Amino acid sequence: MYVCGVTAYDFSHLGHARAAVSFDVLYRYLKHLGYEVTYVRNFTDVDDKIIRRANETGEDPISLSDRYCKEYNIDMSDLQCLSPTHEPRVSDHMEQIKDMITEIINKDFGYVVDGDVFFAVDKFPNYGKLSGQKLENNRAGERVAVDSRKRNPSDFALWKAAKPGEHLGTAHGTWTTWVAHRM
Repeated sequence: MYVCGVTAYDFSHLGHARAAVSFDVLYRYLKHLGYEVTYVRNFTDVDDKIIRRANETGEDPISLSDRYCKEYNIDMSDLQCLSPTHEPRVSDHMEQIKDMITEIINKDFGYVVDGDVFFAVDKFPNYGKLSGQKLENNRAGERVAVDSRKRNPSDFALWKAAKPGEHLGTAHGTWTTWVAHRM
């Protein structure tokens, strides 16, 4: 059971608790039925919000995120939610993420613009099938401002280039810079 976890840049809120409790109930029920369950809930610890907050506080982004990951786990423990089997962090899997994005680009499902990498939803005919959503029903600009560099407003970022003043060591940078070092 894979569950998207929090982007750890601040304390948990009621929405985080609702999701954790809901999946905790499902996890316990599946185990009660006799299923062997591997429960994975990730932490996003590399993100624009984390970098922005770290710049505001003068803290290292990974240290800031680590602190909020720990606070989140304390909060979920206080709610008596069982711990997941695994809690991977984005920062621990950057090489795998880069390899996967490279494969997506090589298969022409992704494209690079100014060091950012976008997923081209038009290239994937079954996009939205799992959720039952039709691509033509997506409304650009509802959740995220429209980026005019995208081929299609529904395309989404797989990798964002570091902006001036952002620093995450070797984990974050322009895609083209990273690829050049690898070749």
